[in-house]
Amino acid sequence: MTSEPTRGSTSASGDRSLARYRAKRDFKATPEPRGLKARSRGHRYLIQKHAARRLHYDFRLELDGVLKSWAVTRGPSLDPADKRLAVHVEDHPLDYGSFEGIIPKPQYGGGTVMLWDEGSWEPLGDAHAMLRAGRLKFRLDGERLKGEWNLVRMRNRSPREKRENWLLIKGHDSAARPGEGDSLLEMEDSSVVSGRSMEEIGRSRSVWNSKARQDDKTAKPAAELKGRPSPSDRRAAPTKAAKRTALPDFVEPQLATRVEAPPEGADWLHEIKLDGYRIQARLERRKARLLTRRGLDWSHRFASIAAAIEALPAKTALFDGEIVAFAENGLSDFGRLQAILGGEEEGELAFVLFDLLYLDGYDLRPLPLLERKARLLRLLGANERGPLRFSQHFDRDGAEIYRHACELALEGVVSKQAHAPYRPGRGLGWLKSKCRERQEFVIAGFTKPAKGLPGIGSLALGYGSEGAFRYAGRVGTGFSQQQSLALRRRLERIRQDKPPFDALPAAVRRGVTFVKPTLVCEIEFATWTRDGLVRQASFLGLREDKPASQITREKIMARASTPSSRTEKEKPARPTRRKPTAAAKDEAARSSKEESFHGVRLTHPDKLLYKEQGITKQDLAQYYVDVADYIMPHVRRRPLAIVRCPDGASGACFYQKHLSAGMPDAIKPFSVKGRTGRETYVSIEDVRGLIALVQFGVLELHPWGASVDDVDKADRIIFDLDPDPGVAWPDVVSAAEEVRERLKELKLESFLKTTGGKGLHVVAPLKPAIAWEPVKRLTQVVAMSMASDNPARYLAKASKAARKGKIFVDYLRNDRGSTAVAPYSTRAREGAPISAPLEWRELGPRVKSDQFCLENIRDRLARLKRDPWEGFFKLRQSLNSKTLAQLEASP
Repeated sequence: MTSEPTRGSTSASGDRSLARYRAKRDFKATPEPRGLKARSRGHRYLIQKHAARRLHYDFRLELDGVLKSWAVTRGPSLDPADKRLAVHVEDHPLDYGSFEGIIPKPQYGGGTVMLWDEGSWEPLGDAHAMLRAGRLKFRLDGERLKGEWNLVRMRNRSPREKRENWLLIKGHDSAARPGEGDSLLEMEDSSVVSGRSMEEIGRSRSVWNSKARQDDKTAKPAAELKGRPSPSDRRAAPTKAAKRTALPDFVEPQLATRVEAPPEGADWLHEIKLDGYRIQARLERRKARLLTRRGLDWSHRFASIAAAIEALPAKTALFDGEIVAFAENGLSDFGRLQAILGGEEEGELAFVLFDLLYLDGYDLRPLPLLERKARLLRLLGANERGPLRFSQHFDRDGAEIYRHACELALEGVVSKQAHAPYRPGRGLGWLKSKCRERQEFVIAGFTKPAKGLPGIGSLALGYGSEGAFRYAGRVGTGFSQQQSLALRRRLERIRQDKPPFDALPAAVRRGVTFVKPTLVCEIEFATWTRDGLVRQASFLGLREDKPASQITREKIMARASTPSSRTEKEKPARPTRRKPTAAAKDEAARSSKEESFHGVRLTHPDKLLYKEQGITKQDLAQYYVDVADYIMPHVRRRPLAIVRCPDGASGACFYQKHLSAGMPDAIKPFSVKGRTGRETYVSIEDVRGLIALVQFGVLELHPWGASVDDVDKADRIIFDLDPDPGVAWPDVVSAAEEVRERLKELKLESFLKTTGGKGLHVVAPLKPAIAWEPVKRLTQVVAMSMASDNPARYLAKASKAARKGKIFVDYLRNDRGSTAVAPYSTRAREGAPISAPLEWRELGPRVKSDQFCLENIRDRLARLKRDPWEGFFKLRQSLNSKTLAQLEASP
């Protein structure tokens, strides 16, 4: 807080300071406030950008009822190494802190004044004593400047020098931006109160001054801009920044600049990045229109959403949001959105709203984002499942939100300045951090599929760059059969003989049918090669909402710092330049290591995956090569769910079943029709696939109980015996033997394996000829009969409360899409345990579920005379008609 004023300073020096201020101005000619010295002991801080004879920034701190002021010629710098000249000028009245407008020439300081930043300040010590000593240390909490700062008085070079020169220096803290000192000034050029640029203020005759009198030379003061609540919305009266005006024409959307990671600080809120079509919804006279980013009217394509907008309790409104299709896993899916719009699938679409720009007579764009979102939420109500959804946000640490988003295989995070107005165009007020590489490309040609099949084989991609059209590689996966045929028909209509590229190698031309570069598609890919081509690309769908002329290679800012109203193209932020430490050099050397391991690029082969055992990524890859003959029959050509642990078993791990960008090409996509549409799963075909999974941080493999050849027919039955921690191991052994005997009664032979955890799996192979429902029914009957016969030992329901002292006979893994850990798969657990097949004769009190691990499994296999599961795939048993009849007759 501000320290107590010294005796006499409040009356004497304060009056003299304002006397000098008044003496310099003719208040009949300038709209600046005359001002009175206040008795306030507040702690306001502000900066006014002032284009007078020379552009400068007036830095002001409230002290003793006036604004202590310095003219900073080059503006504040976020780099502590920069020392900016700050000339001490006359004190200004507190009223001056609300001034923004034009000082007419030739008046003193004639020119444009913008309120560039405002907030509060806190002296780090006795403010008056520090001022007298010439070293004022303080902390700022402004819209744009934060953290610790210093004002240091310089010695006059001559006794005749009249002006008092100081230096404004940023302190070393989390708000500092070494190497980026000027980025804030270069990128941020709008008012924090009106959202206007210097040019807009210069063209306007209005003055942003909440205390100025209204006269012929000024527009209505801000107090009168408050307006009154609209009759249709008494719940939320606009603040002084909301302007009463007519519904604006099409508003250019605010766009996010891509950064490597989300920004830090409490000034940001974070939303999950959506995967759909950006739409502006206009409600006018109870009639809704849905416009794309280019202003195209797509109301006819989203009639149900337009109807939902019209049903809202508002007469006139302007919304910003994204239309998406949600997959079965609850994530937005652009491929499914395309399929629904193309008539390939049936499904509901949702309009996820994240901003409200106008409501019933008031332009809300100048309001802080949090206030706009609050109004939007009140208007929508508690609507979680309908066609209109509210985009929830998080105000926790951006890095944490980003990590969770990537672990859940989401597209990424959009970070937004919480208190900023809505600023059209691409700037630093909104930032996007992607978990996966994806962007739009222009389709420049196509190849035909092999063996004379219809459709397309691959698409040739391109983008604009400095007036040229550059080749970006090809994409040959991700198409459904219907998409492939439809694309071929559209591309045939725009064929051309000459390649659209400015330069194209002869090898690339072969087999390509070139087309006019007018269609835009969205592609997901692993990375860019050194030659500027996409690697491991997958087609997501066409983007009819974006023109080909605007498609360029997306740039990534090295670092996120502050919001901006300018585009990245106009003035990119400069990356941090720091001298690398020895530890950083070592890390860089480790990062550069990579090896080709059985044809797969293995990066960081020495990375520890199981730290206590010292097991590296290369060790795990070698293990799968050694046991390939054992594990491959259980994982090859099956949809897989995987457990990924990017930082090893001791780090954060997450479960994933769908294919995602960045996976090596040895990991194959497999498209499966789900309950709500098609979903693309992970699958592999050979040992390269196993190693590729290791490269991608996979420590567990969980295959379906069916092959990709027919996912609707089960080829095995699995009972997972999951004991409560208090159950003795001999009881688990007895449970496995009992399951085996009950299956024998059904004429089914079974096999046994450890889980690598605390239980056992009993597995019976099947001839893939029966649908999932009777298979699930069979396992349910067996589990329930065991629980019924011995309720003190077994239960057949997944109830933690009832499991104490019992074994859960889990039959739920016998359903379409359910999985179980594969034989010989590692587990993401301490000790690197393995799910190991056993012979029935080995089952006993000496064999535990986590007994076999990466350190001893190969020794075990070397000692065995035969495969414990020998004959598993040759056993062609099934549920005959008698067995099925018994199931139907079971209670």
